[in-house]
Amino acid sequence: MRSSTPTGYWGPPTSTIDWCELNYEHSFYIAEFWNTISNSLFVLLGLYGLYRSIKMGFEPRFHLQFIGVMQCDETPMVWSILAWIYIVYNNEIEQIPIKNANNYVIAFLTTIGAIFTVVHAIYRFTTVFQVFFGVLARAVARSYVTSSLIGFAFWLMDYHYCHIVRELPINPQGHAWWHMFMGISTYHGPIFMQYVRMEQLKKKVRIHDTCIGIQTIVVENIGPDSPKKPKH
Repeated sequence: MRSSTPTGYWGPPTSTIDWCELNYEHSFYIAEFWNTISNSLFVLLGLYGLYRSIKMGFEPRFHLQFIGVMQCDETPMVWSILAWIYIVYNNEIEQIPIKNANNYVIAFLTTIGAIFTVVHAIYRFTTVFQVFFGVLARAVARSYVTSSLIGFAFWLMDYHYCHIVRELPINPQGHAWWHMFMGISTYHGPIFMQYVRMEQLKKKVRIHDTCIGIQTIVVENIGPDSPKKPKH
């Protein structure tokens, strides 16, 4: 797709999507410099979220470490969103007046994930994956939809309008902005799920703004000596 660009330490791109940023433009060892740097927000917010989760005593949920050749970055995103949907709507699922409704929902979401995985592995969809991921993200919670949609727009623009972007005096680095907005979105997603889970466990929690729009959850311990707040 970009045969005119230099080949660096990691060789030519092999992913299904090669973004609009020039490969190895800034470093022989980093194929997409700004895309790589912008990913640091995922790590920083992830570590902060882990610290807060441990401090607040939240339940350990899921952990997965994958080592090997992957088609993934795409497929794990879809599976994670399906898992989020199940966690967020767990209470509502239990109230469905159908025997074993929980098992049916799990089977349904698993089937969606499996079908997408197989189809994507065979045909290597790009736009279909992007649209599918964007639609699923909107279904999880309104608290972080805005960041998801803005990032989603940057993602599509960077891929489909690269021929226009490359003619601009400065490359706006749409995929790097996607990382920034999705870093915020994927941080706020688990925060929302933690809030829902604490509500399910009948624990009193509140959302606390820390800085620059980053939010966290505070569990308010209510003991016999704790003052009771008036009900509104």
